[in-house]
Amino acid sequence: LGRRTISRSICVLGRQFRSWASEYRLFSKCRWKAHSLFDAIIEHLPELLSPRQPLVAALDDTPRHKTGKRIRAAKILRDPLSPPFHTNLYHALRFLQAVLLIWPRETTGAARAIPVAFDLAPPVAKPKRPRKPRKGATKKDWAAYARACRAHRKEMKDYRKRQPKEGLSAQGARLLNGLRERCNAVAAWKDRILWAVVDASFCNRTVFDLLDRRIVLIGRIRKDIRLYEPAKPDANPKQVGKGRKKSYGRLLPTPEELRKDKATPWDQCPIFAAGKRHELNYKTIAPVLWRSAAGTRSMRLIVIRPLRYHAHGHTLYRLPAYLLVSDPSVPVPEALQAYFYRWEIEADQKEEKDLLGVGQAQVWSDISVERQPAFHVATYAALLVAAVKAYGLNNPSAAGRLPLWREHKPPLRLSAAHLIANLRKGIEEYETIQAGTGRKKKGDQFLADAMRGHFGKKFPITAKAIMENAWT
Repeated sequence: LGRRTISRSICVLGRQFRSWASEYRLFSKCRWKAHSLFDAIIEHLPELLSPRQPLVAALDDTPRHKTGKRIRAAKILRDPLSPPFHTNLYHALRFLQAVLLIWPRETTGAARAIPVAFDLAPPVAKPKRPRKPRKGATKKDWAAYARACRAHRKEMKDYRKRQPKEGLSAQGARLLNGLRERCNAVAAWKDRILWAVVDASFCNRTVFDLLDRRIVLIGRIRKDIRLYEPAKPDANPKQVGKGRKKSYGRLLPTPEELRKDKATPWDQCPIFAAGKRHELNYKTIAPVLWRSAAGTRSMRLIVIRPLRYHAHGHTLYRLPAYLLVSDPSVPVPEALQAYFYRWEIEADQKEEKDLLGVGQAQVWSDISVERQPAFHVATYAALLVAAVKAYGLNNPSAAGRLPLWREHKPPLRLSAAHLIANLRKGIEEYETIQAGTGRKKKGDQFLADAMRGHFGKKFPITAKAIMENAWT
């Protein structure tokens, strides 16, 4: 199909011989907000999530490669695919994506990440250093250079002040707070605590200072951070009321030291990861205080033992993980399962980039650069919600007959490619019925309701809406 651009979608719909301004003005001129698209998705999620299961969100940043110099939000970013021995840079847009995880209701299995936010998150622009005059420059040129250097130092001070307030961590914290407010608007989630699973980029002082108290953060940390015990109450009554009360107790071992400590036993719990169940070994300490980032907030430290796996006849081990949970009362098995379910956001981002082509549209208007990818991801979220309602969470039977090379290892669930193929088939059948050349087949749930302008129980979206916004 080539690149997923707006002009290509216009050609697919057969509108290339008329004015195409309305398709572009939808993103650059029309008054609508991207969050309103995801609010419609959130309204359908409570019926998919069991009340006994936690409300878990995952947050991650994702870049989209861009080369246009007229796109002001595109900056020079670090390439995440760089080798460990050399950091590569490239021109790209940076987005923040938040998803809500739909857990299996009764049995263990894979979760499903439903996108609920996709915001543009450009880095804070760093002031450019003034260029030094060439050899033989006049005194006037050197005086102008000195004035530019003084102005640059002032701009750098402002930049350092803006960095913690407008950087990636601050934008992520504000996105989670906004998601918490949107969950409060849902009656079933108003009184529930939101868990946010993040990586080490969002586990720092900036996030803890801005984060809503009704959000429990589960994040990865370094192996060498300094943790403390909460201070014990002073047993001497004569010292009570004199001076500032002590908040931090004795220094605890670092996460790496706790992992190597043979005196602390390993606990076990079953978790689902990488397509099967595992017996996970972990150590935990609670409550702990992270003085340099979270202050006096009580937290729980969890150290995960590396998982063992076999590859090419050898026994290998994955890297250990170190987690901090901002609420010590959170059940450890559920927190560990939520951490491993965070991988679902990576699967979503791969499908959005490879199959749907999010970010490939050639738009340069500031509003369009922010809206068009969010609109694209919202259509993907609607497709996932419709698929869960129609087929269930982990039901690959709707994929139909598999190729011969896939029959020995069938998929555990429907991929976006299967869902798009089913959607195309449904659109073709709808067009056939509209033309009056089709016949209703016995047991076909789609045809029973197609003439009413809907895709039956499979897709709770009108046919007109899909045909007008058929990006895939």
